[in-house]
Amino acid sequence: MDNIIRVYDREMTKLAYLENAYGIGYELPLNELWTAHFSLPADDPKNIYCQPFHYVEIYDGRERIELFRIMPSTLTRNTQGDIVYQCEHVLATLLDDVLFKYHQVGNIGVGTVTVLRYILDRQLEKRWQLGTCDFDRRFEYKWENENLLAALFSVPQPFNEGYRWEFDTTGSTWRLNLKRLPAQFKADITYKKNMTEIQKEVDPTTIVTRLYCLGYGEGDNQLGIESVNGGIPYLESNGQTTTWGIKSSILVDRRFENPETLKAYGQALLDQLKHPYKSYTVSAVDLYRKSPEKYEKFFPGDIVRIIDKEDGIIEDLPIVRVSKSDITGNPGDIQIEIANKSR
Repeated sequence: MDNIIRVYDREMTKLAYLENAYGIGYELPLNELWTAHFSLPADDPKNIYCQPFHYVEIYDGRERIELFRIMPSTLTRNTQGDIVYQCEHVLATLLDDVLFKYHQVGNIGVGTVTVLRYILDRQLEKRWQLGTCDFDRRFEYKWENENLLAALFSVPQPFNEGYRWEFDTTGSTWRLNLKRLPAQFKADITYKKNMTEIQKEVDPTTIVTRLYCLGYGEGDNQLGIESVNGGIPYLESNGQTTTWGIKSSILVDRRFENPETLKAYGQALLDQLKHPYKSYTVSAVDLYRKSPEKYEKFFPGDIVRIIDKEDGIIEDLPIVRVSKSDITGNPGDIQIEIANKSR
């Protein structure tokens, strides 16, 4: 049963197969909330099962993409009449719970695993559990009146290496993993092989080579990094100032009350900002769907090699977004965005 959507109620009781669904698509950004969409004829009796916050499993052929929950729907009246359903990944259930008032956790003796469990333990309904975490850092975090998803996404932001969130939603308890990005390229995207179009963008306007860092407080009492940075209030990218000159910016983030954590976050940010933003937007053919035993699957965070010999492009970069707009009408069409950093 290729592309068949399964719909469940909020207790994960299976309600129906949506065999008449069409216009099925999805968008999978790296370390952001995934989304999906599908349509049903307006007169399909199974529309009754597609209620807000019900869950749907989206499949691309026989490959399970992930578990989503239904959000807004749009009824369009025309010669056919259809209802378009918008969905978000079930990680969005963490938006339903909050860290009320002030919370502070981390620092010396408190690692990343403890911080993540602190957040997940605040779920009213214990849907998510922490699985594997590749990191053991000692950063201090504070949140005030924040939803759990925003708090969760903030935990790896000070890290000085790439990461991605991975999920397992096939069981009754969903598992969340925080993994390092792979170091080696997994697949290639080659013009005239599996690439139909490529667009390259280089944007140097956001380059920063000197970053002043400020945290909690105001005025003369505002936290800086001088105490842990040799008396200097800024971080500088050695070597890049020669290439681009001194391009200064100021980081102000009052969440930080510890100068070491503030410096680590500033350094991670500077390591990205010191290079121009570079991205490739690729329209490709999903060969994995045709021959999964022969070709690799494109997945957010995987390193791919871009090869366009006609324009002299050979480069290894991570995938930051994978999307398909219509897996029923055009199952082989896939759009991939590859970039050296977040925009």
